[in-house]
Amino acid sequence: MNMIRTAASLVLFCNIASAQPADALRGPDVPDDRITTLVHKTMTGRLERLRVRPEIAAIQALHLDVATADRAREIIDERTHAITMMLVDDIELIGEMTEKNRDGDEDAARALFNKLWEGFDPGTPRSPLFGPLSGVLGDEKMATLRGLVDEYWDAWIDWQLRNNENREKPAIRKRAEQRLAMQLFEREVREAFDASLKRYQQALDGIYAAVDPTDDQRAQIREIVIDHIKATRLRATPADRRAANMTIYRLLDEDRKELLFGYMSAIVIPD
Repeated sequence: MNMIRTAASLVLFCNIASAQPADALRGPDVPDDRITTLVHKTMTGRLERLRVRPEIAAIQALHLDVATADRAREIIDERTHAITMMLVDDIELIGEMTEKNRDGDEDAARALFNKLWEGFDPGTPRSPLFGPLSGVLGDEKMATLRGLVDEYWDAWIDWQLRNNENREKPAIRKRAEQRLAMQLFEREVREAFDASLKRYQQALDGIYAAVDPTDDQRAQIREIVIDHIKATRLRATPADRRAANMTIYRLLDEDRKELLFGYMSAIVIPD
């Protein structure tokens, strides 16, 4: 439920923090010739969680030629970009989640998040990259990738259900799989936000701190920034940014205009 609150807060541009992996194809920190499994455990038997999607971690084990590896990386980047554009396009739905969470209706917020996920990944598959990767990898490489990923999922579900006496029942395992698949999607949403939209959150926080707007002004400023994001789709020109900055400036009273003028020595709406 924490990530639902996080995704919901996008419309308010507040309190999201996570790092984008430096290398999307980076897998476990072991030499290539030792990667025969994605399942690694600590000395106490705890499963070591992957930092990226299992499909992405498995790609490193395939020893792809340069051209195929580049195409696989493009597929991963395309998914990240698509998630980012989803956040831009579905700000209104995320706003609904914000309201539900504010009202304490977590079940409704979860249902809205599931709607977001279902709209992006129809059927909410646990391994959504299998489809596009199968068009790039040959049958042998794809079979190896599936084997690595399936083994990891079995181990991850086993770990999650380690204290459940019904852990071998298919229905129990399927529910656990869906929970974990949602966690992966939540992490992707968080990382996509931090890599692209978090700077708008920081810009808004800076404006609010500089001018201390009224509640009505705050709402209007937020709408201006949201409209700017949706109109420019993260490809704003300097003229676009100046126009948004000036729209914010004009809605303020004279005292707050002066405060904002001092703050605008830096660009208010970021690149």
